[in-house]
Amino acid sequence: MSLLGEYLDASKRQSSRGRCLHFDSGERCKEIISVHSIQKMGQLQHIAEDNHVYRMNADISTLRKTHGKPLPKRVGIGKASTFPGFCKPHDNAVFEPIDNFPLFPSLEQIALYSFRCLCREYFVKENMVQVLKNSLGSKDLHRNDQVFLSETLRGASLGLEGLRHHKYYYDNALRAHLHGEFEYVCFKSASRCSLQLSGLLYPDFDFLGRQIQDLSDWSTPPGLITFFTAPTNGGWAFVFAWHTSSGYFCRPFIQSLAQRISQGAKPEDLILRFVFSCCENHAIRISWWDGLSEQSKQAILDKVCLMIDPDVLIPSDYLVSGCEGLADWKFDEVLSGY
Repeated sequence: MSLLGEYLDASKRQSSRGRCLHFDSGERCKEIISVHSIQKMGQLQHIAEDNHVYRMNADISTLRKTHGKPLPKRVGIGKASTFPGFCKPHDNAVFEPIDNFPLFPSLEQIALYSFRCLCREYFVKENMVQVLKNSLGSKDLHRNDQVFLSETLRGASLGLEGLRHHKYYYDNALRAHLHGEFEYVCFKSASRCSLQLSGLLYPDFDFLGRQIQDLSDWSTPPGLITFFTAPTNGGWAFVFAWHTSSGYFCRPFIQSLAQRISQGAKPEDLILRFVFSCCENHAIRISWWDGLSEQSKQAILDKVCLMIDPDVLIPSDYLVSGCEGLADWKFDEVLSGY
């Protein structure tokens, strides 16, 4: 996952014309625009300082300079979290219920936020596969690089097939307005927010360290969960959401989160740990990060590093502990829709 940003940037340098990821796209989709996977006005502006945020940067040039460690990078909110995935008419029409209204949440809003998470990852993975194929065609590749890129391509292709499988269910549900096929749990907060994000995960281990599904077995596509932040009338919310086709895996994953909370763990700690362990598409309030101790920053970077090195085995307890006491927000209410 350390290369996602690089593949995303590479794809943005290509032509703006492409395929619209809308569930009912067609010949009328003429020009693909750059859209925000995290809202600029409703979310990024809420945490921006001088119209800038931090983004965790783990591209190849950064990792070479830091010997494999990611670093926060200051970016303007006009460029943060963007991807060229929709034509302007579809982006305006489809996402109007979430771009122009706070999260209530309604099932339609949950479905649309979740769909946008999926589409952003689909776009990145699709372009990642294409860039890898192009790179493997180079005659100047060393043998070791060729092996590494080939293995990366194999993994990216499997990931894309999995996303294609889930997008089929999402497309059909949204096309038929079957928003009731989506389930969620929503943590609402009236306090200050220092993170905004959008992502997805094939859950492997839960918050108790138990295996949810074996990600080495792709005989059938693994279950998928999405997660995102969103503005509300009284503040903001963090949401886990999934299509019912993945419910067999997602429900026990969420139930483990509830069990940890019932045992006394703070939901703020659990979710911050999850975010930095499982998400590469987030925006960070600059003053919050700069105000952390070096030890706290390193604790977060250690979690982020789990996504970087493909040779590192993910420990089963990676969501069980770490990064306690770093969140500067408090959740006031939990809404369940599953």
